[in-house]
Amino acid sequence: MKTRNMIIMVLLVLGIGLFAVVQGWIIPQKEQNEQRYITEQQDPLTHDIGNVLKFKSKYMGDFSNFDHLISSLPLNHIERTYQLYSDQLTAQINYKDTVSGIGRTMVEQSLIYNATAAFALIDNLNTINFDFMDLDYQVTRQDVESWYGVTVSTLLDEDTWRTKVQEQLDDEEYVLNCSKAILINAYFSD
Repeated sequence: MKTRNMIIMVLLVLGIGLFAVVQGWIIPQKEQNEQRYITEQQDPLTHDIGNVLKFKSKYMGDFSNFDHLISSLPLNHIERTYQLYSDQLTAQINYKDTVSGIGRTMVEQSLIYNATAAFALIDNLNTINFDFMDLDYQVTRQDVESWYGVTVSTLLDEDTWRTKVQEQLDDEEYVLNCSKAILINAYFSD
């Protein structure tokens, strides 16, 4: 009888200890890792391109697919609306914030990243208009492909993406030159 009670006590202590470890360390650690991943997805320097490959499509007219793609790219935390012009192969993203409020460097890094991703993943998308409350940008597939010197869909390999697209955005001079080359149609809103 004493042996049985001793086994029950040991199992009870182990159970309580295991419960404490799970509740006090494992679950908070998991939540912290999930929050860090979400935060990383808002920055083009740490975004996981593998997370958006599932949105690859031949056609830009699928609003749901387009929404999920843009909602998974940097600047996803900013409220926005969309308009798709399928006959013009153009998408318009209207951000409800200002470039100056977000930060010009973050916006330009994100637009370079997002436009490259969108063109690489949506085969017939030719133009994207990024409209902010104080500044608007137009980016074309042709300008992006000229900048990289390749068809953008060839950049989708995760290692290629990291070296040719993502890591380059950490260089201020690169971002400035790329912005001049592909965000050349920027104009102030009325």
